[in-house]
Amino acid sequence: MNPHDDVEAYVLGALDPADVPAFEAHLAGCAECRDAIASYAGVVAALRRLPIALPPPLPRVHRGPRAWLVGGAAAAALALAIGLGALLTANRGDDDARAIAEMLGAHARVVALAGPAAHGSALVDAGGRRTAFVVSGLPAAPRGRGYQVWVRGATVRSPGMLHRLRDGLEVLVVNGDAIAGARRIGITDEPAAGSPMRTGPLEAGAVLPG
Repeated sequence: MNPHDDVEAYVLGALDPADVPAFEAHLAGCAECRDAIASYAGVVAALRRLPIALPPPLPRVHRGPRAWLVGGAAAAALALAIGLGALLTANRGDDDARAIAEMLGAHARVVALAGPAAHGSALVDAGGRRTAFVVSGLPAAPRGRGYQVWVRGATVRSPGMLHRLRDGLEVLVVNGDAIAGARRIGITDEPAAGSPMRTGPLEAGAVLPG
């Protein structure tokens, strides 16, 4: 049996107890397996703290200029559940996926994002050092187009463009607390190089209290 195949079972606590000593002996000399465990453990720990259930139907979203939707805890749980499957499978080599895994394992602050078809979260790690935006349900953008994140507080600013992971999740990770002072967060369809102002329809968003 190849010990590399046992990494996920070990992280999930599903490895046969009789096989654990041999795997841990292998682990001591295998940087590849240690890195894989580091990338898995935070996500699994975070998801174990969440009730995984289908969310109730979300309110209908109208695509007008004021259509910023308040998400709910169920949407946040769904987004993180979707993220678990993604981060444990298709995206092991993606730096943003790894950063999101670490943030989930470090008690990140979560703001739910929702729209007509998309659900996701904005995550800020405990120290405010990084912010991640994770969205599921967005269709693949046409050639020359992409999804841009907007944060509206005293001014309107954009942390950047989402990029698509191999399983269809759209993500963006930036340094600092990108939603500090925000009253609204939104994601819109814009030119792939980014737009200086919002021009496309709202695909997902949130209104923050305060």
